[in-house]
Amino acid sequence: MAFSTVPKAKKDGKLTFRDGTGSPVTLEVAYEEGNFSFETPLRDEVVVRDRGTISTVRKGDEQPITGSFNFYMRQFTDASNAGSIQDFITGTGFYNANISTGTAGQPYVEHYAVDLTFEVEGNDLGDAADHTATFEKMVCSLSFAEGDPSAWTLSFNCYGALTYA
Repeated sequence: MAFSTVPKAKKDGKLTFRDGTGSPVTLEVAYEEGNFSFETPLRDEVVVRDRGTISTVRKGDEQPITGSFNFYMRQFTDASNAGSIQDFITGTGFYNANISTGTAGQPYVEHYAVDLTFEVEGNDLGDAADHTATFEKMVCSLSFAEGDPSAWTLSFNCYGALTYA
């Protein structure tokens, strides 16, 4: 694949959640600000000193991938129609039959977890393919802020793999 020459913009992105059922239940995020961000931290650094002087730096513990994005408030929950993002990431309301992605394989994640794919348009811009980043076994939390419009901030820790395609 040739290196893309087209910078990508927020209008080119799409976020889709997926649960852990055999034929995954999905939810595409709508009414979002387009500010998805994530950080892939390095392992902790274990600094070994000899009387105050750095003598060795070793790789320490693995750290989860962290990230966040904002989306506009439309409803808190919905048990009978299409559900809400809050319902999807907690396995409640309309999505109470969803299955956590955290229980299969390693690492085992006891908290309710979902997967997320961030897809960036490439085909329509002359690239050979669209571009994706898939986050597995994400544990999510929400913060709410009233405003014009009112908005949610979804923050996550990703404990599984991050796969680019």
